[in-house]
This record gives sequence, C-alpha cells and structure tokens, in this order.
Amino acid sequence: MKPIIWTESLSVGIDLIDEQHKTWISHYNKAAETLTTHHHPEQIIKTLEFLVDYTGTHFATEEKHMKANNYPHMAEHFSRHQELRETLSNLVTDFEEEGTTDDLSDYINTFLNNWLIEHIKTIDTKFASWAKENGVSIVDA
Repeated sequence: MKPIIWTESLSVGIDLIDEQHKTWISHYNKAAETLTTHHHPEQIIKTLEFLVDYTGTHFATEEKHMKANNYPHMAEHFSRHQELRETLSNLVTDFEEEGTTDDLSDYINTFLNNWLIEHIKTIDTKFASWAKENGVSIVDA
C-alpha cells in the first residue's frame, strides 16, 4: 500500500478546503492500511464508515459554498461528488458482505487513491481558482 503524502501540489490554496483534504487523506491512508494489514473487521468498518461520514462533511462544505456563490460548474462538481459517495457506500457494503479481500484492498489502493488526487488537482483546483478570481471567500461558517 502506498499512502498519499500531502504535498503543496495538492493544495488548492484555500485553507478550509486544504485542511479538510489533509484530514481526508489521513483517514484514506488509515483505511488502506487497515485493509492491507487485515485488522479486525470492527476496526476496518469503523474506519470505512468514518471515511464515508467525513466525505459527506467535506462535500457539504464545498457544495454549500458553490451554491451560495453560483459556481458555474456546480453540476459537474456535484456529479463527481455523487460518484464517490456511491463508490464509498458500495465499498462498505462489499466489506460487510465479503470481508477483507485482495480485490477490495486493491480497489482502495488504486481507485480511491487516483480519484482523490485527480479530483483535488483538477476539479477542486478549478473551483478554488474560480473562487479566488471572483473574490469569493471560503471559510467555515
């Protein structure tokens, strides 16, 4: 398992979003590690469920600011968020039904890793650039 390491290349330049991304990455790394080292099922499900919950919290933050400021690419961004919500939900279901499998571990280590990095570097960076160009302040309220 190769963990995601936070570097400035993942920064979108908005403190709130960057901090949430750092937290998400930390928990992604924990989920991947618990799966690949075959921790107790209770620990794995707890970690996956936290990832699902935190993803919802993070997406709600982004979506709130996009809606409030009429971000022109909301539909595309929300669609990508929904894609990950469904994927994470399916991962939890798969784990509950099948337990830890090599396929599940591989999926976490490839799809989620790639999805997160690609999403931050393209979709979230696009939103952050638009927000900065339009004087939109993104702070937790």
